[in-house]
Amino acid sequence: MITQVKMSTTLPTGSATTTLIDTFVALMGTVLAAADVKRIVFAVKNSHAGTLKVYESDDGSTYRQIFGDIAVGASAATDVSGPYDWFVEPYKFVKIDWVNGGTNQTTWEPSMQFESQRMAAV
Repeated sequence: MITQVKMSTTLPTGSATTTLIDTFVALMGTVLAAADVKRIVFAVKNSHAGTLKVYESDDGSTYRQIFGDIAVGASAATDVSGPYDWFVEPYKFVKIDWVNGGTNQTTWEPSMQFESQRMAAV
């Protein structure tokens, strides 16, 4: 099962941090396993650089970073940055932040989906 996640298209500005998704809020307190979310996939068409940060929480209020920072360069006019694919099944709640790189975005077209399938073994 793939679920498209509605994302804000408000342009990130300056060096602001924007929460792209907080599953505790989005799923109204339902843990990822109960919602059958094993992976989160994100892509974005962006005019300027930024950084993705992923956090996990047991209670929906205290978060710790679980993956290294992902530097996302500006995408060419017709390209998309990503997809970035995170295996989140072991966690109760996940939050993904975008830290804008200092220059206001003039293009911002994010997309995200929740997936119930693990990645295929290679």
